[in-house]
Amino acid sequence: MPIDLDIVFLALLFIMWAILGFIPWLALAVLRRGRGVLIALPLAVAGGAGGGVLVPAAGAKDETGLFLSLGTALVGGLVLALLGLRLSRIVARDP
Repeated sequence: MPIDLDIVFLALLFIMWAILGFIPWLALAVLRRGRGVLIALPLAVAGGAGGGVLVPAAGAKDETGLFLSLGTALVGGLVLALLGLRLSRIVARDP
């Protein structure tokens, strides 16, 4: 049974985008000493994958698109990690 390499390549891209989304969360967790960052973890990973998918979905499917998708995965992870931190503050204020 042959392995379809397109599926393997896409899986590796999603793993790379998720790791790039995890990096900003990790930096925020270290800066905040772990306070209130747990809610932001799944959001940051999803933001990394979502940010990475946006570039090929917009039509950039060459080498430039690959490197641009890595950058947008990092930015997407940062944006959603910050959103998760704000969400954790809102949840912590509710009685």
